[in-house]
Amino acid sequence: MPEYVLGIDFGQKRIGLAVGQTLSYAANPTKVLPNNKDFFKLLSEEIKEWNISQIIIGLPLGMDGEEQEITRQVKNFSQKVQRHSQLPVHLVDERLSSYEAERRFAESRSAQMSKAKDKKNIDAFAAQIILQSWLDQQQLKSMP
Repeated sequence: MPEYVLGIDFGQKRIGLAVGQTLSYAANPTKVLPNNKDFFKLLSEEIKEWNISQIIIGLPLGMDGEEQEITRQVKNFSQKVQRHSQLPVHLVDERLSSYEAERRFAESRSAQMSKAKDKKNIDAFAAQIILQSWLDQQQLKSMP
């Protein structure tokens, strides 16, 4: 039975979401939520809608692997998510995920598959990259 998993890219203004499942090991961007007082209510709605069983949050580290101020913010955020959702929460190294999301968006724009106004969804693409990385790791673990 496939499980649905939620990927989160934390930002101080916006939080990107992606959903993936453990049968196909594929992640897709879903939406971007504002980082405000309504976030946890909206997050709960997403969790219910997709019947989420686990949450994966990108952990921003410096290129040298060192923690930064944003790293501590994400760790605090992940604890709040875990308390609020009562679901397992996993942190995944997200170095280069925002860069990769920007690169993919630029490619999509040059291929005329995206419009400039779609840039607001870049946080959801970053969440997809974070979640896909975790799903790929899970798939490798499940191989004989």
